[in-house]
Amino acid sequence: MDLPIFYLEINEELDESGVDAISFVDAPATEVAWHKFSKPELFKKDEARRVVTSPVMLAETEIFRSTPSMGDYLVKFSEDTIFKMMQKYFKDNKIHRVNEDHNSKAEVDNVTMIESFVVGDRVTSELYPNIPKGSWVASFYIQDKDYWDNVIMSDEFTGFSLEGSFDLVEVKMSAEPTEEELFEELKKLVTEGKTDEEILTSLREKLNA
Repeated sequence: MDLPIFYLEINEELDESGVDAISFVDAPATEVAWHKFSKPELFKKDEARRVVTSPVMLAETEIFRSTPSMGDYLVKFSEDTIFKMMQKYFKDNKIHRVNEDHNSKAEVDNVTMIESFVVGDRVTSELYPNIPKGSWVASFYIQDKDYWDNVIMSDEFTGFSLEGSFDLVEVKMSAEPTEEELFEELKKLVTEGKTDEEILTSLREKLNA
């Protein structure tokens, strides 16, 4: 059975709508692991620099969700919503709000977002060349060396996961034509004197609409 699909969108009338924090997690919803940079050949200016980079959210990519009230369903973000929520995240000055495993009591101190961009015509990512256009990528500097050595480098966490408040807007799926509708379409095409090739093309287009 096909699962219902919803877009997650920002409600611009609500101040709390949008990204509230970014969490270090062991199983990011994007299913893309972060990159850890610590070698001097990658950071030529300072070999002591400690940075993690990862997609925050992939555009138009379905993510499975399940709740007691809604059952199983899929959610995704549009390119436009991703750009808006990144803008609002900076505007609301939440760029230092990081926690572990979506636990607000496990906030990570001395972490700073030093890079943030949306993949598109102006910016591409050499690290993630195959992620969809409109995806959000970010980098965090880990100031605490002990945290870097004992947590980040231990692979306890492998990527980012955003948390926040969004509206659910269901994606309306076009219904497949019934046999009766296809038969009526076929009769109409034959009556109009269409060729076999034209009839086949028209029926394919109707099935794929």
